[in-house]
Amino acid sequence: MIVRRMQPADREQAERLWIDIFGDTESFTHWFFAERFSPETSFAAFDGDRLAAMTLGRETKILVEGKEHRALLISGVSTLSEYRGRGLMHTLVSAQTEDAKDKGFSCCYLHPVRESLYSSLGFKTGTETLTVCSDPNRNNAVFTIREGTDVACMRAVYNTLLPLYNGMQIRDEAEIRALLSDYGADGFRMLTAYTEDRPIGYMIILDDGTVSELFAICANAYVALLDEAAKYAGHEIEAIVPTDCGLKGERHYGIQYLVFNDAFDLPLKNGFCRLTY
Repeated sequence: MIVRRMQPADREQAERLWIDIFGDTESFTHWFFAERFSPETSFAAFDGDRLAAMTLGRETKILVEGKEHRALLISGVSTLSEYRGRGLMHTLVSAQTEDAKDKGFSCCYLHPVRESLYSSLGFKTGTETLTVCSDPNRNNAVFTIREGTDVACMRAVYNTLLPLYNGMQIRDEAEIRALLSDYGADGFRMLTAYTEDRPIGYMIILDDGTVSELFAICANAYVALLDEAAKYAGHEIEAIVPTDCGLKGERHYGIQYLVFNDAFDLPLKNGFCRLTY
């Protein structure tokens, strides 16, 4: 078994492995590897010429206590079924995180399937999130909900919340447009809540009813968007929101971090990180 940094030529096998393991559509997978694949921060294990396992990484910036940090977003950690149980995940993520440390990153972060999955590698839970549900009996008449993609509204809401929650990714206009291209690969609907003409919240809901993002400046805007999206989906929906959003829901672990050189402390005070692949 050969463990090495990935190369652009590995993309075809990596796309097949992604689809096999995660079940995503070909359109999203092609978009992801065209726009987000960074071989220089990704590692893989090969059995001869065959890709057996991989872990992908993409450089981002996050804001913690008003300070920008270089952060490596880890995703796509996957192993072919016949190669599982050999410690390949541990080997690859270890190589990836050591490389990130050498490159001067402040941290690596990810959203694990299980909270304990990466603890042996030093990852610790840094943020918690809340899962909340729609409610058809609520009265949301105070807000106007409009449909349509609006980058300026997204930026206005996101940038208002950015300094309030530690660990959020810093997004410029190019990042937001790339994000919308991501969602567009599988089809999406964007809803924005307004009070008068001021945007105070937005939601991205995919064609299958999955909520990819929900950000709002007040609790009432959260519920208005949730309930409007449920009407679109035709059934109850749930979304991940900050723990202080003012709603009742199920609290659970969110993002895990491996912090280098004491760049910041865990858990993050008032932390809420959204993964953007």
